[in-house]
Amino acid sequence: MNAAGGAAQLGSPDDSGEPNLLLRIAGLSKQFPGVLALDAVDFELQPGEVHVLFGENGAGKSTLIQVIAGVHQPTKGTLRFRGMPVVLESVHHARTLGISAVFQEFSLVPTLSIEENIFLGAELTNHGFLNKRDLHHRAQDILTRLGFPLRPEQRVQFLSRAQQQMVEIAKAFRTDLSILILGRSGFSHLLKTPNAAASVLSTSPIA
Repeated sequence: MNAAGGAAQLGSPDDSGEPNLLLRIAGLSKQFPGVLALDAVDFELQPGEVHVLFGENGAGKSTLIQVIAGVHQPTKGTLRFRGMPVVLESVHHARTLGISAVFQEFSLVPTLSIEENIFLGAELTNHGFLNKRDLHHRAQDILTRLGFPLRPEQRVQFLSRAQQQMVEIAKAFRTDLSILILGRSGFSHLLKTPNAAASVLSTSPIA
């Protein structure tokens, strides 16, 4: 595998002399029963950088991004986010820090609208009631900023798979996003989006 150009627990500031690093991975390994998926991986990500991970199937690309996204805990090694040691206990914890992944398996509810899916689990309320007007405007702002030709009120069940992937990407931008992790097809959507201000990590198999 090659790289080309509650809240999560945080520790003490990084004393490595690299204060501008967004993410640093050192000596990271992941052992599954009978399989060493990652073996002492080192990786660094600066703000605004785009990295693509290349490798054959089974090279560990998916495992690495799942560790960064909070799906798996590493067996060995350390992660530092913005100079601080971090233990990503879950996907939710990673997202609270602004680390979000768009996985191949979508997590959309087909019977809900685009705007309802974008803010699912983080609904905008006013005195305990759903603030539909604010939800609509916020969703429209995200879609417009990303340049996605979608209407917030559209039902997800009537969207193509490519359009559903746009909704998944838009979900990641509902918070203050720092790192966005995408597969190859998701990365192609983001290449057309000049206003997506986040560091991007993408994966691609070797043909």
